[in-house]
Amino acid sequence: MFVVSVAPIARGAFKEKLSFFSKKAIAVGSLVHAPIRGKKTPVFVLENVAVQDSKLSLRNSSYALKKIETTTGKKIISKKVMDAFAFSARYHALPLGTMVAHHIPNALLSEPEQLHTEVVEPQGDETKIDTVAFQASYEERVRMYRNIVRGAFAKNESVFIMTPTIAEAEHLREKLERGIHEQVVVLTSALTKKRTISLWKEIIADTKPYLIIGTRSFISLPNKKFDSIIVERETARAYVQHKAPFIDSRIVAEAVARHSGARCILADFPIRIQTRLRLEEAEIEELSRLQVSSRTSNRTLVVDARTKKDEEKTTPKKKRFSVLTEKARLQITHELEHGGRVFLYASRRGLAPVTVCNDCGTPVIDEATGTPMTLHKTTAGNVFLSHRSGAVVKANISCASCGGWNLVSLGIGVDRVYEEITKIFPEHEIHLLTADTASTHTKAKKIRDAFYSKSGSILIGTERSLPYLHEPVETSVVVSIDSLLSLSAWRAHEYALNTLFYIRENTQNNCIIQTRQPDTLVMKSIATGNPTEFIMEEMRDRKTYHYPPYTTFISLSWHGTERQVEKNGERVQEILSDYDAIGPLPGRHIGKNVFVGKIVVRLPRHTWPDTQLLSRIMPLQPDITITVDPDEIV
Repeated sequence: MFVVSVAPIARGAFKEKLSFFSKKAIAVGSLVHAPIRGKKTPVFVLENVAVQDSKLSLRNSSYALKKIETTTGKKIISKKVMDAFAFSARYHALPLGTMVAHHIPNALLSEPEQLHTEVVEPQGDETKIDTVAFQASYEERVRMYRNIVRGAFAKNESVFIMTPTIAEAEHLREKLERGIHEQVVVLTSALTKKRTISLWKEIIADTKPYLIIGTRSFISLPNKKFDSIIVERETARAYVQHKAPFIDSRIVAEAVARHSGARCILADFPIRIQTRLRLEEAEIEELSRLQVSSRTSNRTLVVDARTKKDEEKTTPKKKRFSVLTEKARLQITHELEHGGRVFLYASRRGLAPVTVCNDCGTPVIDEATGTPMTLHKTTAGNVFLSHRSGAVVKANISCASCGGWNLVSLGIGVDRVYEEITKIFPEHEIHLLTADTASTHTKAKKIRDAFYSKSGSILIGTERSLPYLHEPVETSVVVSIDSLLSLSAWRAHEYALNTLFYIRENTQNNCIIQTRQPDTLVMKSIATGNPTEFIMEEMRDRKTYHYPPYTTFISLSWHGTERQVEKNGERVQEILSDYDAIGPLPGRHIGKNVFVGKIVVRLPRHTWPDTQLLSRIMPLQPDITITVDPDEIV
């Protein structure tokens, strides 16, 4: 008889380790199923101890161990990858099983018995471990990837390119597979379960090198000796989950590269602020000299969207508000008349991103999450929708704070853009690509293909649409970016800059950006195509005010009644009394008898993961959510 220690592989795993009885020893690293909360749950075996060697601990245990019926399991990932997951779990203050669940395909977790090929530990040369940064335009990056793949194949080594989205993985395959198509594999969640298992088995059994292009779930692929693991478009927000657990897959990819002896390449234009700082402090090196400015040949124009005071004085009647400036309207008309395609970007979904009470200023928010609700148009009438929880509320509501009915919608949502554009250009095909109209990759591709298949067509989209711009469009118009610039997230301006450069690079002739903040460094940088001044200024500000990457923020947040939030705040404050902590602030009211509390710990750079702090905050889960370097700290 043996006592088997396992890590539950579940997205909501609340324990780092559980113990069970087994008749026979089960190989460490094997995937088996164990009875947890009344159902069979996939678990990874961490340790086997003979019963006679653990009699004392069993005798003192306050509960009886359950039995694992399965005595055989499949080892589906290597020890080196498991070590990388263990580091990543500590970094994110999460149980190991939660980290594994997010970086192994669900098909493998549900049917491990179909994996007949046993994992062999690849022999990595750990003397060459390094991380490098590569700042270059997309076409330059593609050329470099071809060279990297050729060099790796010559050494019989593979290359893994991690992309933030399925669309970008498929696009990269088209760019890179010429001449090596039999050795290029795309692994994403778009694959069926059967195809996922088939490809996984084929790759780990084959001795030839591969170029593997995939999303985060496939970073755990075993048996291959990787020359390089490339994080393509490293600034993409899709690498970080938008709901708990807030895992940053770029951290995981770098950990896998470090533990397996591969080179990690962080690539984009421009690269992230934290990557730039690591270069400045010689923690990492350049893959090649950083490209300073965008090399696109299009004309980029920043247009002031504010209403001029002199126009207001001379206009007898108040002009009707339009989502387009006159310059943007004229350019779109000119492009469509010549058969060109036009892309219009809005940073928020719905008709308007925010609705507030005109009497007391209270916004309409989701009671469950505390986030603003967006006004949407439906066949049954207008509704407020929470993009975080999916909650829907009819639009004919009063202010939750003062009870007034004077609610005003602010900002430009993508649905409002779509409504107006269909009226201005009724003779042209107009397509809308958002998370609402394209909930799956297949639906998004259908909209994209319809747009590109006909000249003189218009595509309107949010951030969801950007990865589907696989070919440059003749004219792009950023209708609204100010709501992104105005977010309380301290990375908001960096996010806006990265979004604008992505759109600029995918525009062939004219890129027009409408803004009410034309004098910001973001707008100056995009107009010149050179982000250096913005990056240097942003780094100076963050250093002055002790923001990441010069420090590390650890956020703890919790929900409940006002009294529950207050009690949790007192408890957390006591636990963190000897740390530099911001808060806890008084519980913020987000709904009927629902409040949210938060405290943020600020740590010096290079001190996280902190073993002492981890030992204090890990037991607080799942009642308290832990986030490393959250976008918002208040």
